Amino acid sequence: MDVTVKLDGTLLGRRQQEWAHWLAHPQDNPLSTRATFAGAEVVLENELCVYVQDSRYSDGLRASGYIVTRRPCETVFDLTPAETVSSHDLLAEVCTYLEETVKPDGYTVGWNVFPAGGAHIPHVHLHVIPRWNTDASAGVGLRYFLKAAAQAAKRRQAGDTDLSTAPHPTEVSP
Repeated sequence: MDVTVKLDGTLLGRRQQEWAHWLAHPQDNPLSTRATFAGAEVVLENELCVYVQDSRYSDGLRASGYIVTRRPCETVFDLTPAETVSSHDLLAEVCTYLEETVKPDGYTVGWNVFPAGGAHIPHVHLHVIPRWNTDASAGVGLRYFLKAAAQAAKRRQAGDTDLSTAPHPTEVSP
């Protein structure tokens, strides 16, 4: 399967606009104000964090969800030590829950920080994405796409428009 994503420089601008919108309208922030997470399924929770699966935002990533802090804060770097421990404790519970219910073969887990890092909502949330050996993207991690995009940018700068000769992203140093 060949997946091509057109990176034309407009995504960052959109992320920045979304981020600015939520900062200007914190009362509407879908992660900060949804104490009951209406429309989503609160699967697990503890005193400081909630694990939510929300099919409206899963974009076809089966059984994926996110851990969000109850206290509004923008990034993982703003977490208190107690929230950090609480997030990690809940992540362990989420892993057990997913192992018992959907039995994934692996996981992709990550934080997006600020618009340049892919975040568009200024409220910290940890993505938990179960993965299976049968997925078309099995074996592909977060860095794979970042390395592939960096290679494509180098080729564009060099004037190479023949993408069929592109090296595999694993040929780029870690």
